[in-house]
Amino acid sequence: MSHKSPTSEAVLEYLESMMERLEQWIREQERQVKELESHGEAMKTADRLELLYSAQAMLGYIARVLKDFESWLSNPVVTSVMPEDMLRRLENMLREVAIRFVQVDIAHTSEYKELLSKFAKEGKVPSVLLLYIQQKPQIPQRRRSEEGETPRFF
Repeated sequence: MSHKSPTSEAVLEYLESMMERLEQWIREQERQVKELESHGEAMKTADRLELLYSAQAMLGYIARVLKDFESWLSNPVVTSVMPEDMLRRLENMLREVAIRFVQVDIAHTSEYKELLSKFAKEGKVPSVLLLYIQQKPQIPQRRRSEEGETPRFF
């Protein structure tokens, strides 16, 4: 970004076209936010299946935006002109999002673990979970996960 050259009309026209495409992208993303917010209102009266499908769809939205954002940041044409302060703000915002997303995972997983604990204490395991456990070739022995190993859920 330190070397700036005189700009031709063709370059300026292309730059204008890039800005128009970015403006369209921004408008589409803002429309998407409004749609997701509206969807949130509808989920207040949703049943379990709708909530499950909606949660899966939310992960799909996150994955799609993540893929697009990663592609954006992998484009040297995009990143080579970003000033350092812009990159610092972006990195900070993305770190905050990452921390919040991991916190959501921790909270949900902890709540589910407590639910399983309640089933075990009461001796009342839901039939679908009971059938799942019974059909396994052998019930796994309890073991401590090795340092650094991420345990599998089931």
